Amino acid sequence: MSFSITQQRRSTFKALHFKKEAFIMPNPFDAGTTRILEHSGFKAIATTSAGLAFTKGYQDEIGALSLDTSLAHAQEIVAATTLPVNGDLENGYGDTPEDVAETIKGAIEVGLAGCSIEDFSSTYAARYYPLDLAIERIRTAHDARANTPDFVLTARAEAPIKSEEDLHNTIFRLNAFADAGADVVFAPELSKSEWLKIALPQLKAPLNVVATMPNTSISYQELENLGVTRISIGSALARLAYGAFLDAATALSTSADFSCFKQAPNFEEIHKLMRTLKADEPAI
Repeated sequence: MSFSITQQRRSTFKALHFKKEAFIMPNPFDAGTTRILEHSGFKAIATTSAGLAFTKGYQDEIGALSLDTSLAHAQEIVAATTLPVNGDLENGYGDTPEDVAETIKGAIEVGLAGCSIEDFSSTYAARYYPLDLAIERIRTAHDARANTPDFVLTARAEAPIKSEEDLHNTIFRLNAFADAGADVVFAPELSKSEWLKIALPQLKAPLNVVATMPNTSISYQELENLGVTRISIGSALARLAYGAFLDAATALSTSADFSCFKQAPNFEEIHKLMRTLKADEPAI
């Protein structure tokens, strides 16, 4: 893929965060689902670490997948679409700022338009990086993309929000990440309208909200009216697909029931969404 095409995707993706309307960024989990989302008319998409883990037969947990595996997957998604692709790169595949810098460099090399870095760790007793270290990790990530300024860096704060004190701590943490160079901030627990009304006027960077958190029911229009910039889906599409597969498998194994397949799209409906192999393109 040429540099100019990759740069155009990054510029397009960055500009989406500064428009008045919110945009939905769904998460495919392989090249085929990427093709479906492109044909559905979205403006950008993102990988999902959980969706990828499921395709490999792993639970979604830190350390289940390597950086090389995640970047190879991201590269496959990028190659399957003309849309900008954001990478779910977990905690940057290491605790140190240097680990995160290498992850950012790899993300840029495979053509991602941006990525998210979490402050969650499986190695720290508190499960979240101390604030000073978390800030340094984002500052180092920002420096690592210095030569690619349109690469959108998203910083995630993972701590639960169960009280107003938790909310204010999350706002403080997200703003510290913005000051360290994050273009977008994201706290998965920050998904209820009452919390968003308090947080959004105080945040120093555009906010990503995941619209599929448990016990959360908020519409696109509500999120846009509140001032949310980016709406992601996380692993929900992958879980929905695996759920349909599980239901069908259960019906087959317990009662030899074939009726569930009446809901499946016909072959041609799916076939027309997929790419035609070019003459000079090696088959996988």
